Amino acid sequence: MYYLELIQRFWDFNHENNVGSTAAAFYLYLLKEGFAKERYDLKLSDVEISRELRLTRKTVKSTKEKLQVLGLIEFQTRNGLPCNYRILLNYPLKPTTQVAVNQLEIKNFVDADRLHLEDNIVNFEENIAIPNIKVDAQQDGNLFFASSQRQLNNLDIPTLDEFLQYAQTLDLYESTMKLFIKEKYESWLDDGWINHSKRPITNWKSSLKSILPFLKDKKGLSDLSIESVPTIKRPKSS
Repeated sequence: MYYLELIQRFWDFNHENNVGSTAAAFYLYLLKEGFAKERYDLKLSDVEISRELRLTRKTVKSTKEKLQVLGLIEFQTRNGLPCNYRILLNYPLKPTTQVAVNQLEIKNFVDADRLHLEDNIVNFEENIAIPNIKVDAQQDGNLFFASSQRQLNNLDIPTLDEFLQYAQTLDLYESTMKLFIKEKYESWLDDGWINHSKRPITNWKSSLKSILPFLKDKKGLSDLSIESVPTIKRPKSS
């Protein structure tokens, strides 16, 4: 995932459009979660976002609608299920969204800056009812293992040659990165084909494309070895 590039693009976009502090925090949180999962599409519940950003559920709902109208994200909701988000990449820095925003009810886009702080800080003991569900620990563990095993059995794991051949088709690929790409393949394979967030890699091509910029940075750092520092001879004293 092009994490740093998307952050810089967002600040350029915000300079032109001034999305507001709540929308900025919401979008950057989505980027952080996407980077952790190495995906541009992810599932997050309103309760989780409300807890992390200290926002009311109503503000979470209106803010994601605002980001969608601005063209930064897409999302789909279904009652009782986490929201499906997609982080958009090549959105214009000067979108013609002002008319669309004005057509919406402004009251739905009330920012946290315009609300009293106590209205946005969620008291979870009072406002969120957490059901008391008793689950047998051994039964729960067995269910989790069975689910994980089914996921691993269905994973699309390429050969090393397929992995390297696909890497060579990507724009950022350089021949000097081959060793680092091979190491990444082997580390994923040794870990059971999961990423650094301990999640199964369901789309290895997308994951490889996302981490390629970081492998390039790693390659650049490895070039700065002590062997590259020239030896400086002191001049002879006269």
